[in-house]
Amino acid sequence: MSFALRAGLTWAETEYGGVLLDTVDGQYWTLNVTGARVLAGLLAGAEPDEVVTRLTVEFDGDAAEVAGDVPTLVAELEAAELVVRR
Repeated sequence: MSFALRAGLTWAETEYGGVLLDTVDGQYWTLNVTGARVLAGLLAGAEPDEVVTRLTVEFDGDAAEVAGDVPTLVAELEAAELVVRR
């Protein structure tokens, strides 16, 4: 499975995380650094479990906690119709 932004969205990583902008209505969403890493990983073709591994290593995080947080964020991004599965 892979993920893509829904039509009309642009994505930019920033020093503080990332920003999604709806180019149609001007609405935007911000993500903190870890959220931005999750989205960037998904858009680059990584599976959610790969993203968990990367974040656990990069941030020296608790694997169980990260394994719970990543699917939650993915579900929230899908529920807000910001990303779609291909």
